[in-house]
Amino acid sequence: MHVRMNMLIGDPARVDDVTHYLEDTVRPHVEAQPGCRGLAVLTDADLGVTMVNSYWESAEAMAASEHAVQTSRKEAIELAHGMVTVEHYEVPIFVRRSRPGRGAGVRITAIEGDPVDLDLTIQAFRDTALPRLLEMPGMASTQLLVDRQTGRGLVISAYETAEDLAASRAKAARLRADTMAKTHATVRSVQEYTLLSTTVREGGTTNLIERETEFWNARDREGWGSVLDQQAFELRAPGGVRMAGREAVDALWNVWQEAFPDNRVEIGAIYGDERGGVLEGRFVGTHNGTLRTSSGEIPATGRQVDIAFSEVHRVQEGKLIDDHLYFDQFELLRQLEQLT
Repeated sequence: MHVRMNMLIGDPARVDDVTHYLEDTVRPHVEAQPGCRGLAVLTDADLGVTMVNSYWESAEAMAASEHAVQTSRKEAIELAHGMVTVEHYEVPIFVRRSRPGRGAGVRITAIEGDPVDLDLTIQAFRDTALPRLLEMPGMASTQLLVDRQTGRGLVISAYETAEDLAASRAKAARLRADTMAKTHATVRSVQEYTLLSTTVREGGTTNLIERETEFWNARDREGWGSVLDQQAFELRAPGGVRMAGREAVDALWNVWQEAFPDNRVEIGAIYGDERGGVLEGRFVGTHNGTLRTSSGEIPATGRQVDIAFSEVHRVQEGKLIDDHLYFDQFELLRQLEQLT
């Protein structure tokens, strides 16, 4: 997914007129363009700043829409008695626990580093920042935007209320310091806005599977469950496991999270289309809890495991509706020294 960010700076007294124009005229026109995944509108009314962020399925779709938005951009500038800056980003990480509503608080942290270190920054955000962000009270969504040519990036975090945003400031400051310590990037600025509206839809199947994995690694049971259709869900796994509905969802979570409390899924590759997708990865963790299998229980051994696995998912109406899990049972037992 990609995003075009328009920062409109003008007369604070004109903000209401500008946002009405954006909502009533610009949004329907932009969302009608091929590949558009919706718009988010943010403001700092005191300073007369309005952010209009349009999200796109691909860089090509975003580029193709540029001509169509030029007229409305010019009219917005005239209406605001101001000026606009336009930036373009890739969105490698987008995680949403809930859709933030009007009045939500949004923090945008701008970072900058060497483009050659950008993948390191993305991984540090995924490993260090994301789990802690998802634990913050009132967190609705967070995303990382990057420009691979310049090395610049933005972290956009939306909180349910302005009060939640304000309460998070101290924790967010510590988190920025911890994350930047793991990279060669620096923080350029931190800004806060009020969300007026968002119709942004997350990416397709690949993004959905990434979100499921991120929630799993963050031990976020509620978030993880939100990407599954818990009524229709079906689980198939080695050992003849066949389960459905909430029982299947609970079993998948409880078996592995209880047996390996520090476990982590490492993504190797994800393949997907509108019907479903496949995750190839590794399951790494310490066997510090009872592993409940179809053949019986294996008490904690304290041993480390590193198991290759694949999951095959089907998707329906933006939710994962099944999980066909494949891994080498004998290799798992060997690593637990249940087989020699």
